[in-house]
Amino acid sequence: MTHISLKKYKQTTVSAAKDASPYKLVSMLFQELLGNIASAKGEIEQGNVAKKGELISKSLTIISVLEGSIDFENGGEISNNLAALYNYCSELLLDANIKNDTAILDEVIQILLPIKNSWDAIPTENQDAVSF
Repeated sequence: MTHISLKKYKQTTVSAAKDASPYKLVSMLFQELLGNIASAKGEIEQGNVAKKGELISKSLTIISVLEGSIDFENGGEISNNLAALYNYCSELLLDANIKNDTAILDEVIQILLPIKNSWDAIPTENQDAVSF
């Protein structure tokens, strides 16, 4: 991607996030998170340790943002379970980073994908009820 294209992509992404509903923001975070983890797998396979570390660091940041958006007051046990899953995924990402282990990254994807799919399955009429 050329410098101009990359700059335009970043501007478009930031603009889309600014205009997105809370529901859409979480959806975008999940998409970015899973993309970063998949890319980190590729970087491990290519031996690019620095880029892998950068992608895993970004993934950890996104998980932190997702965890910070949990509504513990209204979410009950589901909120606690989700926070525990995010914490576990963070531990796995750190372990995968240290060990350069793509199988651990696959495990994180297997945990996060059903959460993302459940989020994406929220009916349109209920998406406006999502808040932070």
